[in-house]
Amino acid sequence: MKNKEGKGRLIVLLAKGFLGFTAAVIAVSLLAVWLSNVYYTQLIRVPDIDRLCEDRNLLSGNYDKVAVTRYLGQNGNFGVMNRDGTMLYRSCDTLDETYSQDELACIQHYDDNAYITYTPFQSVEGEREHLFVRYVYDEAYNLEEQVMILDAMYQVVGGSFREGKTSYTPDEVDLMRGEAFPGYDLVWCTLDEDRILLVLTEIQDDLYYNHLAERADRVFLVVIPMYIMVLALFLVWISRKIRIPLVQLNQMIEARDAGEKVRAGGLDGPWEIRQIGRTFDRMTDRLEHSEQQRCLLDRERKRMIAAISHDLKTPITVISGYTRALRDGMVPPEQMEHYLERIHSKAAELNELINSFHEFSKVEHPDFSLQTERTDLCEFLRSYLAERHDTIDFYDFHLEASIPDDCQYFSMIDQVQMRRALDNILYNALRHNRLGTILSVGISKVKDSKGYVPWVKIKVADNGTGIPPELHEKIFDPFIMGDESRTGKGSGLGLSITKSIIQSHGGKIRLVKPEKGRYSTEFEILLRMME
Repeated sequence: MKNKEGKGRLIVLLAKGFLGFTAAVIAVSLLAVWLSNVYYTQLIRVPDIDRLCEDRNLLSGNYDKVAVTRYLGQNGNFGVMNRDGTMLYRSCDTLDETYSQDELACIQHYDDNAYITYTPFQSVEGEREHLFVRYVYDEAYNLEEQVMILDAMYQVVGGSFREGKTSYTPDEVDLMRGEAFPGYDLVWCTLDEDRILLVLTEIQDDLYYNHLAERADRVFLVVIPMYIMVLALFLVWISRKIRIPLVQLNQMIEARDAGEKVRAGGLDGPWEIRQIGRTFDRMTDRLEHSEQQRCLLDRERKRMIAAISHDLKTPITVISGYTRALRDGMVPPEQMEHYLERIHSKAAELNELINSFHEFSKVEHPDFSLQTERTDLCEFLRSYLAERHDTIDFYDFHLEASIPDDCQYFSMIDQVQMRRALDNILYNALRHNRLGTILSVGISKVKDSKGYVPWVKIKVADNGTGIPPELHEKIFDPFIMGDESRTGKGSGLGLSITKSIIQSHGGKIRLVKPEKGRYSTEFEILLRMME
């Protein structure tokens, strides 16, 4: 199985996807621009007048055989005239048949490093006038400006481009400002000593933008499908990385809801989805554990009901049988006292059981609370043993108390409940052991590995009959009694109540494994110590 831990988080995955998608869109756009440039480069050819002047057919006078479009583009034309201005040949009728020397001087020379701008304006007197500015670059690329102003009749009223030239014709003005052939450039150059070449080509900028406007839709026809293709690939990638794992996770959840045991630990996808899968597994484990606990509690509940029914049934059956015998007159007078004593004994036993059930239900209730106060456990334990001394002596037990006189171990306890907890341990020992048993009670501090003293330990031990090893793990469970524990009577709830009280104090209680030759039973209670 490949390692899935190295895969990134969802935000990183989305960032990579977005950057990849953006890069792909940019690449598509650049490709579209490149295709457009290739297309327009093929469509629009820059005029190559130098090569035209070197064409053999043009030089030899075979004008009809000149490949005009090769040099001047699809809409380019040329004309050849002699020095006196007579047209020898023209490839289109747009060019005039003759051009005077003055008109030729108004046409831009092919090699001339100059250009003319034109601006119409009104004079102070309100008459229409014409401003021409001629910009000339020398060999050092220094710019020189020449200004000429014509009036409404094209008479020179200021400046001049040609010495001695005082007026212009409308055709000459159109040639100067480039309006003789709208949308076209007209230039001339010397072909040889006898001929002059006129070249008429479309203005490249206008041609480019006209074709751009006409053909822009074709570019979109290329870009849009490519963009859709890139978008589709991006959506497929997102689906594979995110949607498919989510669908798998949903299927696992549905399978778990249907009762199947499934694991999502091997789920593919981003870190967040894999984390959801791990959380799903943990939740599944907890649900299975909860189900096991529920089954266990259900078995315990049934066992408790059976135990309660058994414990109540025995004394009630005896009381019912004896009272029936008394009612029916079946008891001889000399046995009357014995029957009444048995009824009283079973009623007392029944009352003890009911009190135990009440105490157990009270300490197990969620609303059970303690009335704690800061107490010196040494003094508390001395007082408790003094109160129970007569009882211990009545059972002929030998008490060994190990309580330091010069120490004070303080803890927050509910003294009433703590006495009840100790009573349950003590009376179990008294009830289930023979006469002469040694009962040992002691208190000490418990240090951790760093020497800190967080706990006070109370020990209650005896050297009696002991508890069978098979009951050590469940001695604090409810209704562990009788033949399962120590021989004798009782409800089997005492140690369970004790454990609940100690845990309510934040403490711990356990049955310590007995040491050979000393004690057969030893309970250890740990309570948190205060300064």
